[in-house]
Amino acid sequence: MTPDPDRKPTKEEMKQGGKVATLVLIFLALFTLYFVVG
Repeated sequence: MTPDPDRKPTKEEMKQGGKVATLVLIFLALFTLYFVVG
């Protein structure tokens, strides 16, 4: 069963993806800050 490439992501998937993206951005920002300050 292959996923349809034209399928729109559901609201739940978009919410989860946004949460993950936000976490990654925060992690990168903290890492950069630590690298610059430390």
